Amino acid sequence: MNYLVKYMSFFLIFLFPQTIAAKYNIMAEALPPWNYIENGTPTGITVEVVREILKKINHPDTIVIYPWARAYRMTKDGSNNILFSMARTPEREPLFNWVGPIATEVVYFYKNKDKKLHIESLDDAKKTSMILITRGFPEQKYLLSKGFNNLFITLKTLNSLQMLARHKVDLIVSGDFTVKHFINKKKIEGTLIERVNIELLKFDLYIALSKNIPSNEVLKWQNALDQLKASGKYNEILKKYIGDSVN
Repeated sequence: MNYLVKYMSFFLIFLFPQTIAAKYNIMAEALPPWNYIENGTPTGITVEVVREILKKINHPDTIVIYPWARAYRMTKDGSNNILFSMARTPEREPLFNWVGPIATEVVYFYKNKDKKLHIESLDDAKKTSMILITRGFPEQKYLLSKGFNNLFITLKTLNSLQMLARHKVDLIVSGDFTVKHFINKKKIEGTLIERVNIELLKFDLYIALSKNIPSNEVLKWQNALDQLKASGKYNEILKKYIGDSVN
């Protein structure tokens, strides 16, 4: 009987290796251009990066898009859960295992090119009548800490860009890759938007893994990511989403 069980187990692994290898729940939030749903399927820069990692480690593509709070709680408090893309902060450092960085985002002010605004400092930006900022993003906390009282909240960065293009606001705040993505996808006319060269924030995005996932598995993911970058495939993915402006 034991021999039969062992034989059947080997047979199933041989026939269905991906089913047996599905160890982890892999989650992302809806956050273009990094992770989002298109035609009913998860896509985005970091979704494609993680998919390539999954191929290299022979794990099935089980990526799902979940609300951030739910996915964060599951990864922090549960077992065998993986969440991306997450900023690696001192507060979060001990809560997860980490693989990355899978991307780096730099945050700037943006203005309409036709608008006669001269913004050379944070003090100049404070004097404008309205700055749109996406709710819950790190730049909101940062600018509030700098004494800004002219911030207005939107739910989506694309909405802010569209209002900026229509001269409805003085400035918006966004990540550079995010703006390039929407221009590349023809969601906004790039000739209407101009970046203000004041770097507000720069942060790396990582894959966060539940603490119960062993170090050898974490290393396997990290090695797969490093190989992806070295092969040139990583830059190919970036160019697909933001065009030829990859640094």
